Amino acid sequence: MKKNYFESILGFFTLILALSFLSKFINVNTDSNKTYNLQARFLSAGGINVGNDVKMRGVKIGVVSNVSLDNDYFAVVNFEVYEEISIPRESIVKVASDGILGNKYLSILPDGDLSKTLKISEEIKKVENYESIEDQVSKIIFLATQ
Repeated sequence: MKKNYFESILGFFTLILALSFLSKFINVNTDSNKTYNLQARFLSAGGINVGNDVKMRGVKIGVVSNVSLDNDYFAVVNFEVYEEISIPRESIVKVASDGILGNKYLSILPDGDLSKTLKISEEIKKVENYESIEDQVSKIIFLATQ
């Protein structure tokens, strides 16, 4: 039996390379940031799902963790925000989308006194409810006919 060291060494380096790519893939796809929970109540959640982004001024600062209905049939959206981000108490939250057919996300607009921030599990009181494209077009048509 002939020993071929070249194939063995090449196989070993291929295995090491595959394991390094696997570890990099796992590190990139795990979110190790510490978060705290907040919530908001909407008349219409407008397509927000668990896992959608939470953004402030276009920068991702968290992720939606739960969407449910309360006893008064409001859409309650619970979301996690990275610990290093402080949300001002008077901020406005709304459902936005990435383009016409893009994903929905929660957009937080900081407002009011920036020194007064929300604490863990607090609710953002100022919300702008979601308006679909159909709602916006019907408003434009209604305004144009008057």
